[in-house]
Amino acid sequence: MATIQYKVMIKRVKATKIGDVFEVKISDTEKKYMQYVVSDLTQLNSDVVRVFSKIYLIHEEPLLEDIVSGDVQFYVHCATKLGLKMKCWSLYGNIHEVGDYSNVIFRCSEDFANPQVKVSKDWYIWHINGSFIDVGKLPPKYYQSYIGVICSPPSVLKYVRTGIYQGVYPQYN
Repeated sequence: MATIQYKVMIKRVKATKIGDVFEVKISDTEKKYMQYVVSDLTQLNSDVVRVFSKIYLIHEEPLLEDIVSGDVQFYVHCATKLGLKMKCWSLYGNIHEVGDYSNVIFRCSEDFANPQVKVSKDWYIWHINGSFIDVGKLPPKYYQSYIGVICSPPSVLKYVRTGIYQGVYPQYN
């Protein structure tokens, strides 16, 4: 019996680097941008991107300087290289200006992904590359902090398109 051999072509994607700006198609006529700003050693050395609020028409080609000076909608942890490989976004360019993220605070709950817990009293927060701080019941001053779970590229894509975090996550009050 003959053996059939298949050649698999694996397309290599270059490593992403801090400052990379990615174009994210959000509809047939619109797109947004996000930028890889830092690796967060606190959260498994994952890439942190800032997603910009402004929506552009699909044919527009804004300057990198204009993109990164725009308002930030949210920050999220993800795997930028995997997102390129999965074609969730495409590389637009690179710019050294990554903004000031020193005051960005992430939150996470030990009850993450447990649909039976509606309101968590087991929260912790952290600054990028800082230590986890156990806060128990989330104080109101952290209600606007960003969800710190590492999101898959398809989840990030949905988050960028809708502005709504897609995972099962408990409330804080």
